[in-house]
Amino acid sequence: MQDNGNSEQPVLIVAGMHRSGTSLTASLLQSAGLDIGRQLLEGNFSNVKGHFENLDFFNFHREALFSIGLNDGWTAERTVHVPEYYVDKAKTLIQTNASLTKPWGWKDPRTTLFLNFWGDFIPTAKFLLLYRSPWEVIDSLYRRGDITFHHNPKFALDVWTNYNQIILDFYNRFPEKCLLAHLKQVVDHPTAFIELLSQRLSIPLDSPTESIYDGSLLKTETSSSQRAMLIQRYFPDAYMLYQELNAATGFSEHSTSLNQELLSPTAWLLTDWLDLRCLQKKIKDEVTTLKDQLFSAQEELANVSQRNQLLQTENRTLQEENCLLQKDTAQLLESKEHLKNQFQSQLDHQQAEIAAMKTSKFWRLRSQWFKLKALLHLKE
Repeated sequence: MQDNGNSEQPVLIVAGMHRSGTSLTASLLQSAGLDIGRQLLEGNFSNVKGHFENLDFFNFHREALFSIGLNDGWTAERTVHVPEYYVDKAKTLIQTNASLTKPWGWKDPRTTLFLNFWGDFIPTAKFLLLYRSPWEVIDSLYRRGDITFHHNPKFALDVWTNYNQIILDFYNRFPEKCLLAHLKQVVDHPTAFIELLSQRLSIPLDSPTESIYDGSLLKTETSSSQRAMLIQRYFPDAYMLYQELNAATGFSEHSTSLNQELLSPTAWLLTDWLDLRCLQKKIKDEVTTLKDQLFSAQEELANVSQRNQLLQTENRTLQEENCLLQKDTAQLLESKEHLKNQFQSQLDHQQAEIAAMKTSKFWRLRSQWFKLKALLHLKE
């Protein structure tokens, strides 16, 4: 295919199995100056800080997989044939997302299934291929509770094997344009890793913001755990693939020698038995604590209900008293108005009598008599 990407700026494509740290790595790359898209998939309970997946590529990969009958990336199919219809869509996708001013790219675990497609479609693209131990990935998938694996737990390992075999094969074919890395190589030395990537793949990047990484969100197990023993003994192909990946990157676990005693069925079965009982005890203790908290909450609720009833009773009493006060007030106002009217009537009557007296003959003679007395200074 022709180069349909933007030839002026480097393109970095990040791929890897689900739960292998691709989101964390994409966040570091974004902080170092890589344009990973404007509309990103929002975070959820399994990736609280976000998935850092460009929705355009996320939807493109899902639709292409569904169009050929594959389940959203959970597949053991080694080869994905992209229908011709999606070639034109891919061209539009690149034209829409390519940056003219800075290195750009995208991250989506499903990209792993499309490595050959994108490698042909954008010949100048560089690839960051991430992997993680099978037991840590499987444990993360089980903890997340994906319904896909409820009835077939081994399918999680099959998917891990498929994704990582694709990654290793692609890396072996195109080592000059790929950087293969274990997740631990990223999280242990983020700045040094970004510098290595920048030099190895000729992509100009700044130093990342290391504070982005929150170790509490990444559950890890060492190779000395019984889960690693289980994978080595009962799923040797997956274990050997993991060792091949480690050999290609030069990565080694802190403990490379496995305790052979722990490889025996009795050892790990008893360990699982112990873990199960410990988990049951922990759950039982938590249930007991929750029951105590529930009992306390119920008691408090009962007290609150009782106080509420008392308040309702007091409220009814106050309402009754208020009604009585309103009635008394109305009666007082009525009495006040009646007395006012009665007083006004008496006042009007007296004023009328006074006016009548002033107009009488006797009143006029009396007034003249008082004037005469005043004139003669007579005394009564």
